[in-house]
Amino acid sequence: MSAAAKYILYLTVLHLLLGVMAYFVIGRGPVLLLAEMILLLSAYLGYRLYEVLVAPLDLLSRGVGALADQDFSVKMIPTGSPEMDRLGQVYNRMIDQLREERITGRQREEFLDRLVGAAEVGIVILDFDGGVESVNPWVSRHRKTDQDFDLTVLQPALELAPGEKRVLTTPNNRRIHTERADFVDRGFERGFLVLQDVTADLLLAEKEAYGKVIRMMAHEVNNSNAAIVSLLRSLHDIATEHDPHLPELATEYLPPAINRAENLTEFMRNFARVVRLPNPQRSRTDLIKLIRSAGGVVQEMLRARNIELSYDVPDHPVYAEVDAGQIEQVLINALTNARESIGTDGRIELSLRDNPPSFTIADDGPGIPAEVSDKLFTPFFSTKNAGQGVGLTLSRDILTAHQATYRLRTDADGWTRFTVTFAR
Repeated sequence: MSAAAKYILYLTVLHLLLGVMAYFVIGRGPVLLLAEMILLLSAYLGYRLYEVLVAPLDLLSRGVGALADQDFSVKMIPTGSPEMDRLGQVYNRMIDQLREERITGRQREEFLDRLVGAAEVGIVILDFDGGVESVNPWVSRHRKTDQDFDLTVLQPALELAPGEKRVLTTPNNRRIHTERADFVDRGFERGFLVLQDVTADLLLAEKEAYGKVIRMMAHEVNNSNAAIVSLLRSLHDIATEHDPHLPELATEYLPPAINRAENLTEFMRNFARVVRLPNPQRSRTDLIKLIRSAGGVVQEMLRARNIELSYDVPDHPVYAEVDAGQIEQVLINALTNARESIGTDGRIELSLRDNPPSFTIADDGPGIPAEVSDKLFTPFFSTKNAGQGVGLTLSRDILTAHQATYRLRTDADGWTRFTVTFAR
C-alpha cells in the first residue's frame, strides 16, 4: 500500500472514530453539531495537507520509478507548498536535462555508427576478455575477400599491447596498419582496433624514394664515368700514337681520374651507410672530450676559410650513455654543414649543457630558407647542387637510435642552431 493510501485510510478511520465517540459522549444537541463541524474542518485540513505534502511525495515516488525505467516524461506540478515546489522545480530541471542528454547521446551514437560504417578503415570492438565483439563493414568486406584475414591480421592485432602499432602483411600482399587502444566502458577497460590498408601509400612512398635514389646515383655515376672515360680515352689515344710525352700526360691525367673514382666510391659508401647503420654501442662518454675531438677534426678546414670556432662548455665533465663514434659523426656532419653554409669569414660556436646533457652547434651563416625547413631530414634531400642528402639523414637515424631529441632551425637573432638533447 502506498503512503498516500495509508494516509487517506488513517484520516478516514480517525475521523470516523472521533465522530462516533462524539455522538455517544456528547449526545444530540448543539454541542454535537459544533463537534461535527470541527471534525469536518479537521478532515478538510487533513486533505489539504495530503495535497501539499503526501501527494507530491507520491508523485515524486512515481517519478523515481519512471527514472528507473528511463522514462523522462513524468514531471511534478506545483502544489502550493514553497518547499515542495522548489523540490519539484529541481526534479523537473533534472528530467529536462536527462531527456536532452539522452537525445543528444542517441544522436551522437547514431552519427558515430554511421561514421564507423562509412569509414574506409577497419574498426574492431573488443569485449572485456579481449575477444572480437563487433566489426564495421570494412572488416567484414576484407573477411569475405581474404579468407586468411583473421589469421594474418586480426589474430596478430589482438596480441598488440594498448598503444602499440604494427604493419601486417596479408597473403595477397596487402599492408594493413594496425593500432590498438583502450577505452572505459561501465567502469572497466576494454579495447578496440583500428585497421588501415596502407598498401598504396607505402608503394607510392617506396617508388618516390627509389626514384630519388636512382636519379641521384645515375647523376653521380654518369658524371663520374663521363669524366673518367674522357681522361682514359685521351691517354689511350696518346698511347696508341706513341707520344713521347705519355708519362708526363699520364701523371697529369690519372690523378683527376683516380680522385673522381674515389669520390664515386665514397658516394656509394655513404648510401650504404644509411641503409646499414649498426645499433649504437653505448658507453659512458664525456661529451666535452667528444665535441673537442670533433672540432679538432675540422679545425684546419675552418681556419682555411677564416671561420672562427669557439667552445662554451662547463668546467666539469658531462657524461652521457652514447656511442662515441656515431655521435662524433653527427658532430662532424653538423660542423661540415655549418662550414658550407658560411662559406668564408664567419663564426661557429660549440656549446654544451649538462641538465639534461645536450650540445648545440651554432653558426652565423645565411640561415635556412623557410620553404625547405620541413624537408631537412628527408632522405636524399639536399639544397646543395652536388649534395647527396645523406648527412642529415644519417644524423637523424643515429639520434633516433639513441632516443635523443634534436632540432635544427634559424632563430630570430640570425644564428642557425642544431641542438641535440640526450635522456638522463
